[in-house]
Amino acid sequence: MGLKIAAIRALPWFWSRVIDRIEYAAMSVRFVILDRVYGPEPATWADRQREAEHERLQRAFPAIDLDRKRSKYWANGQK
Repeated sequence: MGLKIAAIRALPWFWSRVIDRIEYAAMSVRFVILDRVYGPEPATWADRQREAEHERLQRAFPAIDLDRKRSKYWANGQK
């Protein structure tokens, strides 16, 4: 009896999670379509500043690979 009541109480939570995932997927598809139609957003001042800093660091430390992916870096157990 207790398990049945717990299962019934969990149903609204479960369905809200399912609906949330569907809405997230629909929004992602919408953004992909908008990017294809109108192109990506233009670079902001912060984006340009970040790129300039990255290039400056590459020139200062050419032996260090600054372009490698962080996930690859952390996957090898290095910190």
